[in-house]
Amino acid sequence: MSIIKYSEKFKNSNRLLFTTPSHSQGEIIAPGSMKMLGKTVFENDFSEVDGFDNLANPEGIIKETEEKFAQIYGTRASFMLLNGSTSGMIAAMLATLRKYEKVLVARNCHISVFKGLVLSRAFPIWLLPKYNKEWGIFEPIEPEQVEEVLKKNRDIKVFIMTNPTYEGLRADIFKISQVCKRYGVILIVDEAHGALWNFEGSFGVPSVNLGADITFQSLHKTAGALNPSAIMHIGRSSVIDPQAVRNALNLITTTSPSYPLMMNIEATVDFLASGEGQRQLTTLKNNITDFIRAIKDSPSIMIYTGNNDPTKLLIRVASLSGPELSEILSEKFNVEDELSNDKSVLFLTGIGTTKKKLNRLLKVLKQIASDNITLTVHNNEQGDFKISEPRVKYSPGEIFNKKSVEVEQKYLIARVSMETVINYPPGIPILLPGEVIRKEHLPFIKDKETFKVLDNV
Repeated sequence: MSIIKYSEKFKNSNRLLFTTPSHSQGEIIAPGSMKMLGKTVFENDFSEVDGFDNLANPEGIIKETEEKFAQIYGTRASFMLLNGSTSGMIAAMLATLRKYEKVLVARNCHISVFKGLVLSRAFPIWLLPKYNKEWGIFEPIEPEQVEEVLKKNRDIKVFIMTNPTYEGLRADIFKISQVCKRYGVILIVDEAHGALWNFEGSFGVPSVNLGADITFQSLHKTAGALNPSAIMHIGRSSVIDPQAVRNALNLITTTSPSYPLMMNIEATVDFLASGEGQRQLTTLKNNITDFIRAIKDSPSIMIYTGNNDPTKLLIRVASLSGPELSEILSEKFNVEDELSNDKSVLFLTGIGTTKKKLNRLLKVLKQIASDNITLTVHNNEQGDFKISEPRVKYSPGEIFNKKSVEVEQKYLIARVSMETVINYPPGIPILLPGEVIRKEHLPFIKDKETFKVLDNV
């Protein structure tokens, strides 16, 4: 029985509960919460009472629901994540890495990887993606890049990468997975932005279907679920023990899981897998296709249409930088974008993006292009952005609890950073704690009078 169906059955049983949560299924609700959320969410907010199963060791309705997910996604095992893909990444790293083991990581990873490095105490080998200066973004990781590093570092245990990238660019996961298998390396793919891929092939192919060992998807990003709903998968051909993943998840997951959030995850997956959900995704695909076609008819508006997920709209307007376009959209047209870089602006779409919404954006962009609207904007353009190969002195786990000291700029070179420096745009770490500071790093921290470095005393 599903969690949703069991909840409905349980509410009709009129069982008397003297358990948490203390609102007693909505007997008393703070007025502000009632106004914002309504009563239904409280009526479905249970603790792990008899029949509701246990997320840490599921044997009943949660187990049945996750087994249903595994069938829908074609995986060896699937897990509900109540703290987003971040918890999936950390659990995947804890389940596959031991202290001091080497892990290859694409540098354009999510911050959750750094958290996983701290907790797992693994040692990172960083892989730098190529930079596309025309669009101000990083290209997907290439299989040849991965193999080159694995040849030189035969003791690497795991490779972690993001696919699709934030801007929707897709890597050749099948070829990368084949490289990893040749070297006995586990492939973990952060697929947070690919939550629709299992249900509509034109958006992309799920990485677990292409040889990845572990993936996770944020259902709130494109699939319409509440923040921070996510789901984690182990591929059918993976050697990863599902119980090891469960044990790792239990280390970082609350002992009081939210049943409304679990029901929301279940309802979202069920909808995506339904005929109505498929029709909705087809409608979204068609609306985006129409939008892209209309954009291409405007010579002064450009949209990225490489090997990318079409739900990510990366757009440039002639004569405007990314920050200029972003500020015009916000200040003059009340339009909020996801992010901007020196060259372009990113708009995220998903199952809730209507044709009306896309048409409004199209109208605004065409007006900006035709009117040549300008604002006085601070231009952060970096030109041909370059990032140097990181020199890791200490792993994030080793450096985490070490003492730091504030040092003036002129004394920074050759010291070990205790701070994170991320350049926006394009949004990739320039320096991470534990890495050696070099001359080429100084322009990125020139505005700071002092900087935290490892206390060598």
